[in-house]
Amino acid sequence: MTQAEKITRVKTLLDNDTTATDSLVTVFLAEARDTILNRMYPFGIPTEVTDVPTRYDTFECSLAQRYFLRRGAEGEIVHNENGVNRTYDSVSDEDILRNIIQVAKVG
Repeated sequence: MTQAEKITRVKTLLDNDTTATDSLVTVFLAEARDTILNRMYPFGIPTEVTDVPTRYDTFECSLAQRYFLRRGAEGEIVHNENGVNRTYDSVSDEDILRNIIQVAKVG
């Protein structure tokens, strides 16, 4: 999936939210990429690795969507507004990240 396709996919996941600009979605995609690569390579990302494998493109887009939706409420511990309750302490996104296979060299 190209970067443009990823941006389009994230915007679609966000129901074409008008605040989801290409540059903002690109930032969240970069954060999602870094999260996936850090999960894949727990002992350090090899210098030749610059992007996630294509099999993880949808996970990257899903993480970017979540990051976008959480903006402004990072680390929120309790919030109640008009009957909507939010509680964050530590958001791990483990439901997505557990699908990432770790890679390590045996030496």
